[in-house]
Amino acid sequence: MKLLTFAHRGEAQAFLTAGHYKPVDFLFEGLLKSEHSFLLITGEGVQTTSEKTIAVLTRFNDEIDEIYNIGVAGSLTEKLKKDDLLWIRTSFAHHAERLEFKSFTSETVTATHDCMTAFTRVLLPQERKKLSLFADLVDRELWAVASAAHLFKKPFQSLKIISDDTRSDHEDICKFVKEEAPRFSEKLLQEFKRKEGLTSVELHAPATQFIVDKDFYFTVSQERKLFSTLEGLRLRGTSEKELFSDPFVLALKEQELLPKERTRQLLLFLTEKLNPISKIIRENIEESLASLKEARIQTTYDNDFEEDWLNLSVRIQSTRDLERVKNALKIFSYEDFKKILNGEFDV
Repeated sequence: MKLLTFAHRGEAQAFLTAGHYKPVDFLFEGLLKSEHSFLLITGEGVQTTSEKTIAVLTRFNDEIDEIYNIGVAGSLTEKLKKDDLLWIRTSFAHHAERLEFKSFTSETVTATHDCMTAFTRVLLPQERKKLSLFADLVDRELWAVASAAHLFKKPFQSLKIISDDTRSDHEDICKFVKEEAPRFSEKLLQEFKRKEGLTSVELHAPATQFIVDKDFYFTVSQERKLFSTLEGLRLRGTSEKELFSDPFVLALKEQELLPKERTRQLLLFLTEKLNPISKIIRENIEESLASLKEARIQTTYDNDFEEDWLNLSVRIQSTRDLERVKNALKIFSYEDFKKILNGEFDV
């Protein structure tokens, strides 16, 4: 079941009407439920959004499997105009004079725009110019929702509509957004329904052969990642026929691998095709782990680069093996490994 989050009821009103939601008897007002999803009105700002989202996820964790943040946002670039509908790629946050350390990437692999969540309202042109160095649009809640989703290990997506562009009179923007809320909400609903209405099997018939192929094994989440990645590549002009006839993919079937490992390598190949920076990050990580591998220490890490954990596995059969491992660990820098995951490396 989905959890849809909105800052204000005005942004949610089209969803409330279409979804036949009923109030949930909970710790606070603003939580509703329909046959297919929860809907939460968080209020404006990072703190209240974080508190309410975490409270709902704590109580209904077993029922909620993905989270959406939907609503209005302001443009930080002249490329974006009022009424533009955007699916968000990465969520950043800016607090006072500093950028928050953590960022969160959504499940929408086709998204190309990043959103900055500001802890206070951004009204002055110089403030917007500063934030535009990091993101294309600004809101007050997304980072809090994404952070909560990350905490509970739930996938999240975010749909935003641009309420104003860089030429707008920001002194009256709050009043303007309130007046325009019904229209914004309807446009958001139609775009949400359009995206949700796409059926993966219909769009990706060639890919379904890989799902039923005995040489591959896909979990539900891997199946979803396969279809979403293929959709992103399709939008960039790469057909599935071209991808599945690639020498690397064809060779996967010939290798003596378990079906789960073939699936992992296929998804890795497609992800790096869609997002070449992933390949660069992985190459930098592998380089940072060289001393461990030379000592025959097996390493695994988060393939999505969302978490900075590192698993080490080693077999020791002698004092010499132990010394080899100790020396490798002295050379290895976990801090450098974490920096790579956070994008701090030379391209």
